[in-house]
Amino acid sequence: MQTRDSFLSVFFLFICVLSWAKPTGAQGIPRSNKMPSSTIPLSTRSLLARNLFEKGIANFVNQKTEAALQSWRSAAEKDPNCAVIQAFISFTSKDPREESTARFKAKRLAGSVTPGERLLIKWMVNAREDKYVASIAAMNDLVAKYKDKWLLYIASDWLMRQGSYDRARELLQRALTLDPNYPPALNHLAYTYAAIGDFQHAFAAMERCLTVLPNEPNPQSSYAEILRKGGNFRGALDHYRAALKMDPSFALAQVGIADTYALMGDEETARKEYTVAVRDAANASERIRYELQSALTYVREGKHSRATGAFAVVAEHARDVHLGQLQAQAYRLTAMYQTDDSEALRFIDKAETALPHGEEISQSDIGEERAKILEFRAIRSAALGKIEISHRALEKLSALADESRNANIQRAYHVATGSVLVQEHEEADAIPHLEEDIDNPFSMQRLVVAYRNTGAADKANALEFRIAAINEPTVEQALIVPELRLRLAAIPNRRRTWWSKMVSH
Repeated sequence: MQTRDSFLSVFFLFICVLSWAKPTGAQGIPRSNKMPSSTIPLSTRSLLARNLFEKGIANFVNQKTEAALQSWRSAAEKDPNCAVIQAFISFTSKDPREESTARFKAKRLAGSVTPGERLLIKWMVNAREDKYVASIAAMNDLVAKYKDKWLLYIASDWLMRQGSYDRARELLQRALTLDPNYPPALNHLAYTYAAIGDFQHAFAAMERCLTVLPNEPNPQSSYAEILRKGGNFRGALDHYRAALKMDPSFALAQVGIADTYALMGDEETARKEYTVAVRDAANASERIRYELQSALTYVREGKHSRATGAFAVVAEHARDVHLGQLQAQAYRLTAMYQTDDSEALRFIDKAETALPHGEEISQSDIGEERAKILEFRAIRSAALGKIEISHRALEKLSALADESRNANIQRAYHVATGSVLVQEHEEADAIPHLEEDIDNPFSMQRLVVAYRNTGAADKANALEFRIAAINEPTVEQALIVPELRLRLAAIPNRRRTWWSKMVSH
């Protein structure tokens, strides 16, 4: 590598030629024979830090997040003044203290790096601080300036977490023009198709990914998840187990097995599989998230008292390790299956109290949880006849949405507004709001009501069938979809149709 001067080396990233190889150390990473003409530089004083950073990227695109973080932590020890390494730690870590420390370091060091690195830091730091407009602008400038396929993949990954599947697909297709067999892009491309119900293209992309990368667990695990989304639970279990056979520590496959059994209605087996995931969790955040999924199995069984007790234990665990956002989530999930609106709002009060505050906390995660709490408060308060409280929650949510522009917060605002309008018998005004969130069974169910009450029966019927096809391990799916499938299957002369077959899975 060529040095800029005797003190500072600018090492160019070769991650774009990693081809998703299983990392075995720096010497195990494939390298191109010539320097790419348009790639992001990495300002560092340490060749070892650079190699560790690259190893982290290789793990990250293989969905080995904890291994990636370990590499980046080691890289930061070798060069504590590398701003990009700190940005990646902040962008990825689920530990609030680690995230905030790395984020502040990245901001402090950003003044001494190249313009490309500065754009990357601006994107990642603003994303964590919930400055969505500035973040997306920096990301757009970055992917326009550089032709790194790994960069396009990471940007698409972030967009998918925001629910921006069309934009993510565009970036993934750009990555595939650089390398038609780039496994991370093929993998995520399959998810973007599955998100819109295009399983033919989703399966085709995953088959290509498996052909290119037959010995890595992530393609197997991803294929399993997409099969599960399509209702093929047995096929999903086979591929999850294949992933674990390749790497017994691959957590996504283990929790995927548990989620699949939960969706199949085998909640006892699901809890056993979640227990394994909890036992082997790489960090406290993962452990708490798996415990939340395990508690949800009692909701699926209709054992609400057991569920409330289980969620209370998880909330205590989250509090003990200072994960306030997950503690708040545990209380919010408890609120969601309460049939009594007053009791539901009591739990939502606890969720709001548990939510942490302060600049040192990542505002992206906190902002989304706060938006969900306000959404729930607006809807349940309206149902209870507390219109003033409901509208006040809507005003707060509107202000939060205007300030953030975060796509998930925007959806929470539209769902809350549309749902309250339905309760106020303003269905025509509610429809455009509810149509902003067409993947959530709760908002879709309210949209069905709005369609029916405005004479759009065909739209309502078609939407019900879409709801019945949802296979996501969420509380919304648990509370809406199984009951709807049974009702649709009971329609006369429908025994051979696809929704009746779903019930038999």
